[in-house]
Amino acid sequence: MTNPVVKCTVDQCTHYMPGDQCMAAKISIYNEETGTSDTSKDTQCKSFHHRKTMGDMLGAFHNANIGGSLSAAFIEGTQITPVVECFVNNCNHWHDNNVCTATNIDVFGENAGKTDDTDCKTFEKKK
Repeated sequence: MTNPVVKCTVDQCTHYMPGDQCMAAKISIYNEETGTSDTSKDTQCKSFHHRKTMGDMLGAFHNANIGGSLSAAFIEGTQITPVVECFVNNCNHWHDNNVCTATNIDVFGENAGKTDDTDCKTFEKKK
């Protein structure tokens, strides 16, 4: 199974790359503290790392997708595709072993300052 294409508009994150791409090697989607999600607002991207200083960028380097970022920068039409793990097991796209079966994932969080400010817009509650 291939990784979903990630569109991220959380431009305050150290992993954000212009063009709404995520240059993290892996993103992790979790439920909010309630333990279960009813809407996308109840989800969060645990890979969010607030970008304020150069130190923040260096602190997030351990989760950087260097190869994907370089390819996207120099090869026209290349999309960075991080590994996605999802712990929101009541999402329609969740599968065993925390695999996300969606082909595209939208992560958003306007003016995010912390993980709780981010959401997985792709969330669809299982019926």
